[in-house]
Amino acid sequence: MSPAVPSAFDRHAGRYDTHATVQREAAAWLAEWLPQIIDGPALELGAGTGLFTRHLATRATQLVATDTAPRMVHHGRAAVPGVSWLVLDAGQPPDTHPFRWIFSSSLAQWLPDPARAFRAWHRVAAPEARLIAGWFIRGTLADFFHTCPEAAPFEWKSTDQWLPMLTGSGWKPVRQEAKTFTRHYANSTAMLRAMHNVGAVVPHRLGSGQLRTTLRRYDALHRAEVTADFVFLRLEAVRA
Repeated sequence: MSPAVPSAFDRHAGRYDTHATVQREAAAWLAEWLPQIIDGPALELGAGTGLFTRHLATRATQLVATDTAPRMVHHGRAAVPGVSWLVLDAGQPPDTHPFRWIFSSSLAQWLPDPARAFRAWHRVAAPEARLIAGWFIRGTLADFFHTCPEAAPFEWKSTDQWLPMLTGSGWKPVRQEAKTFTRHYANSTAMLRAMHNVGAVVPHRLGSGQLRTTLRRYDALHRAEVTADFVFLRLEAVRA
């Protein structure tokens, strides 16, 4: 993960819960696949302020929630105090003991080398461990990024691109499903402000003048309101 990514989320940790409406809905949708009881050691990666942790904490007996942003962990620990919290990078999970469960929500799209991270998760997972995770995929803000590709924080991947990385890392997908969450904004500035408020910042390669020009052009095409789609993939896999 680029150093700019965790630092941006860290700076916005205090306002994250207020503005992360899409992430909260996605976490609730992902939680539909959780078992009633999560027995044995369980690890959550990229837990942030605990939006998905709240769903896990009522079911898990030995949950460790982690995030690379210290302020995110601080707020998460205050919101969900009944689990263990650690500050660490998702690409370097703890190897204190094999985990029977690994979870993450709204994380994988930010990983600079997802295949490497998936291999690391596989390494700390117990035989036949379960991975239940969800993240945003290609199609997210597709209209805007088509107009302004320089604003994309990374290269968006489709489900067909994600699955081979999982299987190549030792995970066997059991089921997967995508859902689109739609938001409406007064204009593109409001849309980007909402993203910025959760730490998802526009790359520095896009100058402020170029960004303003792009936003004016985009708003001219969407005079009534800006509709933004966020496509979320939820997936369950077993350690092969």
